[in-house]
Amino acid sequence: MDHSKHHHHDHNVESQVKTNVTYNDGKVFIELEDDTGSPPELAIQHDKKMHFIMVSNDLEAYYHLHPEKEQPGYYSVNQALSDGTYQAFVDIAPENKTYQIMPNTLQVGTDETSKAKANLDGKDHWTKERNGKTVTLNAVDATVGEDVPLVFDTHGEKPDPYLGALGHVVIVDEDVEHYIHVHPETDNTTTFNAHFSKPGMYKIWAEFKFGDDVNAYPFIIEVKE
Repeated sequence: MDHSKHHHHDHNVESQVKTNVTYNDGKVFIELEDDTGSPPELAIQHDKKMHFIMVSNDLEAYYHLHPEKEQPGYYSVNQALSDGTYQAFVDIAPENKTYQIMPNTLQVGTDETSKAKANLDGKDHWTKERNGKTVTLNAVDATVGEDVPLVFDTHGEKPDPYLGALGHVVIVDEDVEHYIHVHPETDNTTTFNAHFSKPGMYKIWAEFKFGDDVNAYPFIIEVKE
């Protein structure tokens, strides 16, 4: 399997699968319906039929969940959420259907969270620590329309395989509208190639597994014209 292939979706493609995300009492529900009103069949990608990425509007909270099918077209996962506004991205590969990953706005409680646009100023620390494990993102020179290498240094500690790869990188733009999910170039590297279709500030979550812990390391980059 080519793990370097990444999900880059053309926003002009008409999606044949609709997604609806709701939340109730510590549980997230995802409904899927194709253009014929039927539940779509999902192909397995990276060990799961559904990768469910949810971020808060201010890009502070980040969740990568794997909902399970309760019945055809209906998936759920336990996850308590604080009050606020979230954007949920349902990362699936429906069989024989075109699909466009679009944000599903999820409001929990009445407190609305405003978008982070003003908070991402590009000044970031390139070394982050989670659960005693340190990861550094090497300097990034990101330009629209070109392959942008994201090279992560795990400081001599090779991550354990996680969902069929040595790591996963999720990128969301400052407007919380565009979702990019990239996998390593090869099976034994922590270098990822990303592709950006518009300039601006983006937040990256790089997920690496060390032992039993899956750590998400956040970084902010600027993509230039």
